[in-house]
Amino acid sequence: MTDSGRPRMGDDVEAPGRRRARNRRRRIIFSELALTITFTLAVGVGLAQREALDSTAVFLAGWLLNLAVLVLCCTLPWSRISSRWVILMPLLDFVAIGLARAAAGEALSGVGLLAAFPVVWIAASRVRTASAVAVTFVASLAIIWFPLVARPGPVTLGSFVDPILLPIMLTGLAWFVSELTKDNRRRQAALRASQAALQESVKAGRARERLLGTVLDTVSVGVLAVDAHGDDILMNSRQREGHAAAAPPGNDDPAEAELLIFGEDRVTPIPPDRRPVLRAIGGEDLEGEQVWVGTGRSQRALSISSRAMHDDDGAFAGTVVSFNDVTELLRALHAKDDFLSNVSHEFRTPLTSILGYLELGLERGTDLPDGVAGFLRVARRNALRLERLVEDLLAINAGTFEVHPVPTDVGRILAEASSSSAVRAARAGVGLTNRAPTTLPAVADPLRLAQAVDNLLSNAVKYTRPGGSITLDAGLDEDGLTVRVEDTGIGIEAEELHQVFDRFFRSSSVRSSTVQGVGLGLLITKSIVSEHGGTITVTSEPGVGSCFSLRIPQPAR
Repeated sequence: MTDSGRPRMGDDVEAPGRRRARNRRRRIIFSELALTITFTLAVGVGLAQREALDSTAVFLAGWLLNLAVLVLCCTLPWSRISSRWVILMPLLDFVAIGLARAAAGEALSGVGLLAAFPVVWIAASRVRTASAVAVTFVASLAIIWFPLVARPGPVTLGSFVDPILLPIMLTGLAWFVSELTKDNRRRQAALRASQAALQESVKAGRARERLLGTVLDTVSVGVLAVDAHGDDILMNSRQREGHAAAAPPGNDDPAEAELLIFGEDRVTPIPPDRRPVLRAIGGEDLEGEQVWVGTGRSQRALSISSRAMHDDDGAFAGTVVSFNDVTELLRALHAKDDFLSNVSHEFRTPLTSILGYLELGLERGTDLPDGVAGFLRVARRNALRLERLVEDLLAINAGTFEVHPVPTDVGRILAEASSSSAVRAARAGVGLTNRAPTTLPAVADPLRLAQAVDNLLSNAVKYTRPGGSITLDAGLDEDGLTVRVEDTGIGIEAEELHQVFDRFFRSSSVRSSTVQGVGLGLLITKSIVSEHGGTITVTSEPGVGSCFSLRIPQPAR
């Protein structure tokens, strides 16, 4: 121990060794003490029948030898003596028992049974079974035959054979105890190995638990694991903070039904049975469920996802729920929408002025130089297109995007769109082919459909390399009106296809190029098709090209 009372490093190493030495000494002393006590009782019985003893002095000499062996067992430094020398103690006991039996005569011939004590000692030691059996057999024979040889008078074969039962019994006892001891040692070794493995497993489990806790507390996402009964199994620190934020004032440990959880409008409470956690406990897998928790300026937006757990039989065993705080993201998107709305409003005034003066100029067409009227009409058409784009942005932000389907000639609309894009395609060195029928009657909003096709053709021209081609096609069948724009452009990566219709999305290959854009054209196109009740799909392969197909259902004829 150090002065401070703490153990030194050596203490932890030496303590087990000292314990083993004490245990070894205790086993040796107790093994000998059991024989000495029994031997002493036998001596008392023998002295009470002294006249029946052949030699009282030899009888007592055997007992004194046994006492001397006990003294040796108590005094020898067994921690410094090799374990193989311990066997000398039971061998000396055999000598002591042999002396006592030789002096006991026929009246106390049972003294030889004391040999069972050293037999058990030898057999229970780490001596091999064969050695233990051999030593026992030889020693027990010496015990019964030594009196025959030492006693005066003739020795017959029968006198040697008659007491042979005792050596046989002791030899069998030695074999049984030796095998039982070995089996016990094997079981103890297996138990120690099992305990060591269990301790290692517990240690590894605690290490993994600490690692998992550290990882979960490090991530910026709240994590909650619950069992099949809805009881919490695990909750990281981020989720505990979120849980506290959703608690009503004055309630430090609210139940799930008491939490302040609202819908996307931030004011309508979500019914308890429709709350994401309870739905997840019911076995439903959630993906990006958005809710608001708390009230006032501390209200936070959470995106919630979950995955169910199942046991080996496939039964529901619980669920893991993640809570991602998207408050700042939603605020940024809201700020961007506000900015876009403000800019769109600012565009309106100059566009109105431009269109007004273009109209005045076109009204005086006869007074204009040759060709100027055509230039003004092109400027007016593009100004009207820009005005529609501003109106569309305002409508998308306000959620009031509308279309007015009427019977129209889609073939004429596609021809005009193709003609308008042909000039840009020619400047870009790209071939544009219109395979749509010249006349294709259908029900659609002509202005919106033209706008959608213009967006698709404009993208195809921008993202197709010189020498490439663009094909415009359309058809009408029982599924409705189909319009396809196919190009041999740069294509879109597979993992980005699901984002092409998102607001302000531009693929990585486009962002690294010099092609200009804000990522709104495809969003507007999808909105137009969706308002018609239709769908738009895209297939693409990088370096090969893309194909956009829009389908608009038609009324039954």
